[in-house]
Amino acid sequence: MRATLLTLVFACSVVFSYAWGNPPPSTCSFGDPLFEALSHQNVTLIEPKNYVVGEENFVIIQLEKPELPSGYMVSVFVDTLKSPKSEPEVQGWYPKTSIKPLVEGIYEMSVRVNLMYKGS
Repeated sequence: MRATLLTLVFACSVVFSYAWGNPPPSTCSFGDPLFEALSHQNVTLIEPKNYVVGEENFVIIQLEKPELPSGYMVSVFVDTLKSPKSEPEVQGWYPKTSIKPLVEGIYEMSVRVNLMYKGS
């Protein structure tokens, strides 16, 4: 009985290690052939020349292929990597993201633009 239990545990651990250990594919098409083409496109960020403290400053996000079919959405995530005393107020939206620095200083931020698809 104990040998069977150990064999079962070992077999399960091998199966789970293969299931979790493989790297994910570069893209997952979800059955839509357009996803592969739309998910690999250039994105341009247009920033304001000067950010104004205490006011909304807009970063414009331009996709190489801005016309998206039904079921596709763009999400924007903004992470503050470095900031002076407090993080800025951020609203990550497409095509216009708002960044409001609260104090003067140097900010380092990361902007991630993701394509999402929800089929019917």
